[in-house]
Amino acid sequence: MKAIKQTEAVNHIQGLLRERGFNILSRSIGNQHWIIFERRGRQLGVDSAAGVWIRESEESDWRCLAIPCSVSGAIQAVEFLTTEIHGDFC
Repeated sequence: MKAIKQTEAVNHIQGLLRERGFNILSRSIGNQHWIIFERRGRQLGVDSAAGVWIRESEESDWRCLAIPCSVSGAIQAVEFLTTEIHGDFC
């Protein structure tokens, strides 16, 4: 199975967001090479190895959903970012 790249993971997440009617712009975090999406304080991050991470706020710890990005990890992350009430994530 071919390894996914960070740009592919970000493009996939952007597509899922658009499907749900959200146009959330991403931003890069300095020397860590992370791409971040943010909505209402919640953050979804994609690291340089295409891992998908989430956190409740900038003060919270990051929680890993998938390394590398998987379809289910991307969907969970988008759900986390776009819904008001969410379930537990591992």
